Amino acid sequence: MRFGTSRFFAALPYLGLALALLLSTWAFVRSDRYRQETDEILNQTYEIQWRATQVRERLVRVHGYIRLADEAGKLDPDINRQMALVSVNIAQLVALPYLQHFFPQKDIELLENVRRTVEQNVAPVVEAGSNYADALDHMTNLEQDMYEISSATVDHSTTLQETAQIDIAASRNWFMFAIALGLVAIFYLITHQRHAYVSRRDRHMRSFASLFAHMTRSRVTALRLFLEGTGSEQPPREEMLKAARSAANELESINDGLLKIAFSERDSHVLPLAKLLLDLKDRDGIVQLSVDSEAGTQTVPATQFQLVLSELVQNALTAVENTDGPSVVVKASVVHRPVFRRNVLLLEVADNGVGMTPEVLRKAKTPFFSTRAGNHVGLGLTGCSQMVATLNGRLFIDSKPGAGTVVKVRIPIGA
Repeated sequence: MRFGTSRFFAALPYLGLALALLLSTWAFVRSDRYRQETDEILNQTYEIQWRATQVRERLVRVHGYIRLADEAGKLDPDINRQMALVSVNIAQLVALPYLQHFFPQKDIELLENVRRTVEQNVAPVVEAGSNYADALDHMTNLEQDMYEISSATVDHSTTLQETAQIDIAASRNWFMFAIALGLVAIFYLITHQRHAYVSRRDRHMRSFASLFAHMTRSRVTALRLFLEGTGSEQPPREEMLKAARSAANELESINDGLLKIAFSERDSHVLPLAKLLLDLKDRDGIVQLSVDSEAGTQTVPATQFQLVLSELVQNALTAVENTDGPSVVVKASVVHRPVFRRNVLLLEVADNGVGMTPEVLRKAKTPFFSTRAGNHVGLGLTGCSQMVATLNGRLFIDSKPGAGTVVKVRIPIGA
């Protein structure tokens, strides 16, 4: 559960960044949609306003022709064309599918009444060429009606323009907010990665320290016993001298490895896994290797893998010391995973030794826990687990009393 939670928090900055990018894209697309809708509304308003103005201008001309005819007794022939244009413009204006979004129903009915009045009351007077005074009364009312309609259209257009500007400004602000949120996510991601790098480096150093402490403790104990034996009157036995020289050589080798790590700018020493595993074969024929070709060609950090493999194999050899037909098998393979998930390098160190009880298995990776007293500090599996964690991997132990132990190391590889 803790591992899943840590993975969730590790992926949280990436989710935030993806969300910020999606929000920015949405705001940009939405802003463009606002502009398109605003342009469409303004175009519709301008068309309504233009047609209403055309009707009003035609009515003014018809009114002027009738007034001149009432005073001079002669009617201008252009009046028929102007009256026809009045009817046509009103019909086209009423037929607009979006008119109801801008005009209330009473204004639409008023337009229809203007057209009926022109066709039923004004047109017969023009055709008869008499009683112009009756037509003038109707024209005055019609001009007043069209003035109210045109004024409402102009006021509505102004309101729409203001609303459109507000919508554009609002969408622009959302876009800027999305950009700001994206920048916050990016900076948080950078900060998180920096702390994660420091944390991994710290775990790396602690895992190195615990493994080296575990590896040097038994050698220091052997040298201490040798020094205690040199104080007696009898000279040290040959086996004690041999053990002391071996412990000194091993300590020197461990110290050289530690110095190389301490004074290198970065751990860039990588080797194919097969080359590292070949060094394990010199174990009196007990250690057997089973490495597939793909896993053998994988390049791995040499120092970390040497430490982990050496410790795991040494634990396995210790477990089979008193076993008939001892066997330690080291396997390496590549586990292919679905798309968008990294493949895994799987290492297994299996022995047919005494195995562990459930209680010991639960404490196997606990610091300072050991079943071997005296010259062990109980940091071997703990250090291995921490070392594997610095490589973004995990270490699993499967063991049963009398059936042996299998230690599995899973490390992500590839892009």
